[in-house]
Amino acid sequence: MISASRSSAKTATGPEHVSVGSVSLLIGGDGLRGLCVGETEVVRGLSYPVRAADWSTLATVVLDEQFEQSAGRVSRVTRFQAIDGSFAGRFEVWIDADPPHATATATVEIAALRKLAVNRAGFALLHPLAGVTETALTVRHPDGRQSQIAFPKHISPGKTAKDIAGLAHLVGPVEVDIAFDGEVFEMEDQRNWSDASFKTYCRPLSAPKPFIMEPGVPLRQTVIIHMTARKAQAAAQPVPEAVTARMPEVALAHEPGLSDTRKLSAFPGLPVQARLTARATDADLAALADISDLTLELVAEDARALTVLAQRCHGAGLRPAYVVALPQPYLASHQPEGPWPYGAAPANFAAAMRRLFPDAAVGTGSLTNFTELNRCRPALDGTDFVTFGNTAIVHAADDMSVFQTLEALPHILESARNLAGPKPLRLGLLSIGMRSNPYGAAVVDNPAGALVPMARLDPRQATGFAAAYGVGVLAAAAIAGVQSLALAMPDGPLGAAGPAPLGRVIRAAARMAGSWVQVTNGDGWVRLSGEAGGLAANFGCAGTDIPGVGTVAAQSATVFGQVAT
Repeated sequence: MISASRSSAKTATGPEHVSVGSVSLLIGGDGLRGLCVGETEVVRGLSYPVRAADWSTLATVVLDEQFEQSAGRVSRVTRFQAIDGSFAGRFEVWIDADPPHATATATVEIAALRKLAVNRAGFALLHPLAGVTETALTVRHPDGRQSQIAFPKHISPGKTAKDIAGLAHLVGPVEVDIAFDGEVFEMEDQRNWSDASFKTYCRPLSAPKPFIMEPGVPLRQTVIIHMTARKAQAAAQPVPEAVTARMPEVALAHEPGLSDTRKLSAFPGLPVQARLTARATDADLAALADISDLTLELVAEDARALTVLAQRCHGAGLRPAYVVALPQPYLASHQPEGPWPYGAAPANFAAAMRRLFPDAAVGTGSLTNFTELNRCRPALDGTDFVTFGNTAIVHAADDMSVFQTLEALPHILESARNLAGPKPLRLGLLSIGMRSNPYGAAVVDNPAGALVPMARLDPRQATGFAAAYGVGVLAAAAIAGVQSLALAMPDGPLGAAGPAPLGRVIRAAARMAGSWVQVTNGDGWVRLSGEAGGLAANFGCAGTDIPGVGTVAAQSATVFGQVAT
């Protein structure tokens, strides 16, 4: 038997690779991820977040860890505490493997150290997309009933499953049976937020929230995952797939208070998506008058305020080619069954834009994430395009989770195409950081520049990581036939100014807009190449030599060929 322990207060450790029998996984201070049987990922992650009343995740430190491994078994015990001292807990996981069978058992106990108002506390289990999407699912309910459903193809706006005590399904050649205890669980389609997973979590969203965790009354939950590998033919080694696609138009997003119009000059000729509210000054409007390819995103409280804002835009000499407007309350997220905000609806604003800007193409959709578009399905009559944006760090902000959102993006674009019908997709800002928070009063403050969910300021924005992420977004958008999108603002926390590698990617991609490119995705890298050059991104953990390009550093991007700046 191998036994080890560590004791010290520290932030959650990075995941460590552990294997027993045919089972392998990554275990870190905040749970586990990548639970595999052979080459098949069975569970993408299991964590135990505590979500505050504004849906932000309360950060924790690891107090100590104990690890044991013997023939056929591995176990890990972690004691943790909230950084703010509001709660403490204990997480234990052990895996027993006796091929072809294996069982992973996890328990968590979370105890409030003072009265604590939270929206959620306890286990969240992530199911992968590969081998799961569109497959059959058996749901066991607490009263003993069973329901036969399926993991959906198109992204579900509401709950995939409710009232869950257990689940049974196949992931490729592996039979999976999961039992939950200590709370009633439900499942949502996390592709809504670009997470590459379905999530089974507690407690149900229909339960009152926030709820109070009282000192001396700990929460205790257990998840048991039974896995049985069936005989299957060895999987063929995947070959990087090449797709011919047209590069989308690349624009810059802009919003007074978040970016500076004077910095737009660093990106000459690029289209601009300007979001304006009643707080925009006359100087803010005048600074946009010389932009020839302008999209206006107008946000107003009601129809009268929208008319006033539109008239101010006309008075400042703005001549947008595209316009979209949204009532202010629809910047917040609402459940698909409502209740919906009283007053102006998005469809009414779209009709008003047709009257107020008769020479512009009129859009509809969401000015936040696909989630909000999916929950509030757009009325397409009288509109010319559909829009929405994306934030990569709604639920998790580590590097692995951010790159995994690129796996979910094709699902989002396919579902959006299904909603939009014949209307083109002209997307807003697709960024790592969060522009605005539809799920709370504000984005999460991040003065230390850490990797924090729901934060606008992300330390990777000025690095090659953001450039690689941008190339991944462009590849998915090109394949999906997206007409236009923005990858950054000119400056600010969501910007690409100065020496930021993302700026080079944006300039090069803008020169490629409308041209045909070969998109190759596989072996840890993405490449878009055309007659005039192209872009390449390395998503691996080490530098990679790409034929015809050269060495691309880990988690970074490069511009090659005639489009280089």
